[in-house]
Amino acid sequence: MKRKKLNTSKLITLLSLVLMIIIFAYILLNSSIFSSSNIKIEGNNRVSKEEIIKNLDITDDKNIFKYNKKQMEEKLKENNYIESGQVKIGMPNKLHIIIIEKEIVAILDNDFRYTYIDKGGKFIQSVDKSDKVEKGVIVNINYELQEDKSIKFENEEYKKILLNLLECLKKENLNKKIKTISIKNETIEMTTKENIKVILPNNSKLNYNISMLGSILSDLQGKYVRSGSVDFTLGNNPIYKP
Repeated sequence: MKRKKLNTSKLITLLSLVLMIIIFAYILLNSSIFSSSNIKIEGNNRVSKEEIIKNLDITDDKNIFKYNKKQMEEKLKENNYIESGQVKIGMPNKLHIIIIEKEIVAILDNDFRYTYIDKGGKFIQSVDKSDKVEKGVIVNINYELQEDKSIKFENEEYKKILLNLLECLKKENLNKKIKTISIKNETIEMTTKENIKVILPNNSKLNYNISMLGSILSDLQGKYVRSGSVDFTLGNNPIYKP
C-alpha cells in the first residue's frame, strides 16, 4: 500500500492560519482598545456603583474578554439587596450592568434593632434603631437573627400569615398606607398612616377582608377621617368606630 505524501504547502498554510489566530487572540486579550473603561450601571438605588464595581473586580485596564458574565451575575446576587443582575459586554470597551434590587416589604422590630426583609421573608439588612431607617411597615413579631444572617421566627405560622398579608396589601395597593402590623393568636392588628386602627380576624378570609379594607380606607380618606378603628371581628360586616 502506498503512503500518501504529506502536502508541505498545505501544512504550512494551516500552521500559518493557526499562528495568525493565536496572535489575533493575544491582541484581543491584551490590547488597551478592549479595556473595560466604559462602565454603565443602572437599576441600583441602594447599592452604590462603587460597591458593585469592587465586588465584581472591575478595573479600567482589564480586558472585556476576560470577564465571565455568568459568574458576574451570580456574584451580584450575593448582595442582600440585589434580586438579580444582567451583564452585557459591548465592543470595544463597554460593560453594561443592569440591577434589579429587592424590595423591602417589611421592617421587623425587636428591642434594639430593625431588620429589613424581602418578599420571601429573608434577611436584607439589620440596623440600629438610632440609625437612619428606611420607610416601610413596621412589624411587631418575635424572631431571632442567626449568625449566618438567616431569620428564625418564633412562630413559623405567624411568618406565613405575615407574608400572605404583605402580599395581599401590595395587591390592593395598601402596602404604603400601613404603618404598623402586629400578629396575634386570633387577630391581626394594623395601624394606617392616618392613625386608623384595623382589626382583622386571623382566618382564611384574609384576602377577602383586605380587598374590602381598601374601599373602606378610601372612603374614610375622602371624608378626611384621621382617627378611629375598623373592626372586622364583630360580625359579618366591618364596623367603624370613631
